Amino acid sequence: MKTNMMQVSSVLLATLMFLGGCATPGEADGHVAANTFGQGMKNLILSPFMIVAGIAQGLAFLPYTIGTGLNDLNKGLLQANAVPLDDSYKATFGVSIEDQRVDPQSGKIQGQPGQYGRYRSAAIFEANTALQRLLVSQGMPEQTAKNYVLTGNYQYALTRGQILLAVVYRHPGEQPFRVAAKQTGITTTFRPGQRGWHEPYQRDVDGQPVDEVVDWAAIDYKLLRQEKVVATLMVLAVEAIKSGKRSPEYWEVERPWMAGDTNKVMALSQGRVSLPAS
Repeated sequence: MKTNMMQVSSVLLATLMFLGGCATPGEADGHVAANTFGQGMKNLILSPFMIVAGIAQGLAFLPYTIGTGLNDLNKGLLQANAVPLDDSYKATFGVSIEDQRVDPQSGKIQGQPGQYGRYRSAAIFEANTALQRLLVSQGMPEQTAKNYVLTGNYQYALTRGQILLAVVYRHPGEQPFRVAAKQTGITTTFRPGQRGWHEPYQRDVDGQPVDEVVDWAAIDYKLLRQEKVVATLMVLAVEAIKSGKRSPEYWEVERPWMAGDTNKVMALSQGRVSLPAS
């Protein structure tokens, strides 16, 4: 266990030192930083105790789970009385983790076309359908589930391989809302069928609240190509929602991201996780 903790600490420290040494954020820096952190996490095997602790720390825990096998990760979730990965796979991909097409270690679904982490505009819509389906499967009324939205800032997904995700409680639900669009600043009315609807907004043009951020994380975009990672993302999102969590600091974090300082935000996200040594 101490070895695992040392791995976490050393990887995180090396990543933060690297990010701190970047004078100018850019495409190359972003790819190297993501690879530095991601490669270290592939070597990290989480114990059930660490999984229990990690769930409470929310979406930022997601990259730490990539080195743990599907069945071991699911056992840890069950021990924490969290949403089982089986429920998440069913809601997100329409298959059980017991299905023979699902690799018990990697979680990859044989014959399943890649849905996420591949610059598909439909992915965010599908992800929200899956999230709401999972919430309902856990006992939440369908109408209430529609107030929770998984948002994504894809501004640097292609150029730097980084994405800023947030789960929000949306006060208008599925009703249209009118805001100053993030990319253009132009006053725009967004509806559920539009891509811009899946970005977080603090207030509308009249000053009324639109979104309360439940939780957020900045991650390597390509991690979402793994079915196990996406299913775990859904679990962590639902657990954050169940706990009543709120993350008002998101709005300050979003500013440097929009300004291009994505490495700073990646480091802040990674630094939100502290795993126990035993």
